[in-house]
Amino acid sequence: MLKKNGIHARPLAKIGASALSLLLVMSMCPATGFANDVRAERGNPAGQTPTIENPAPEFPDVNYADWYGDAVTFVASKGLITGYTDGPKTGLFGVGDTLTRAQLATILWRNACPDEYAAYDATTAVDTTGISGSADGMYYTAAANWAVREGIITGFAQPDGTFDFAADKPVSFEQMMTIIARTYASINDPAAEGDLSAFVDGAEASEWSYRALAWAHGRGLVSGYNEPDGKYLRPGEDVKRERAAMVLMRAFQLGIME
Repeated sequence: MLKKNGIHARPLAKIGASALSLLLVMSMCPATGFANDVRAERGNPAGQTPTIENPAPEFPDVNYADWYGDAVTFVASKGLITGYTDGPKTGLFGVGDTLTRAQLATILWRNACPDEYAAYDATTAVDTTGISGSADGMYYTAAANWAVREGIITGFAQPDGTFDFAADKPVSFEQMMTIIARTYASINDPAAEGDLSAFVDGAEASEWSYRALAWAHGRGLVSGYNEPDGKYLRPGEDVKRERAAMVLMRAFQLGIME
């Protein structure tokens, strides 16, 4: 059943085949890991210092002394968020910019399919999603193919019954958490049965995202914004790139992503 914002309600388990399976090709690279996205608060979980395994570029728009600095270094060292490579923002990380749906798919695909990513040639990439909103020859084409094939991103329902991948649209927090839960969560995880009563605005989460958000909160990846009257989840807020970096770093630190 499709709910608002174009996300299907699905169980918190990796989908082996989607409703569009007849339109899709067989997977060359199954989803791996078991991660989770969290609304990144300031600081590292449990005071952990991230392990940097590879050299990371330094971005001129990043304040490395700020709350997100270590996270940017961490994800850049893993090649998950590489910064802008063309256009007026070439060489920048994009602090303050909203993460798009294509960018999120690309990040998750890079982690799940590193060999495919290393050999990827966008100029020859062919879109096989079978839905609109994705295209041949894009930096995200292989990632979109993977995400739709695995049932991780199903797209926005259109009036004519088709679906739109909406590659360039911003990803909201509840969309991001739902996508990540589809990628890494286990339906047998007790955290999936949690609730959002700890948040003042927990009831504002869409029905289709509730279990994903509760799971993320139960795993310690979502703790919300501290305000004078309590903690806020802000499920409909668009996700900034530096916040996504913090979410990813935490998932690795907690052993959810590998």
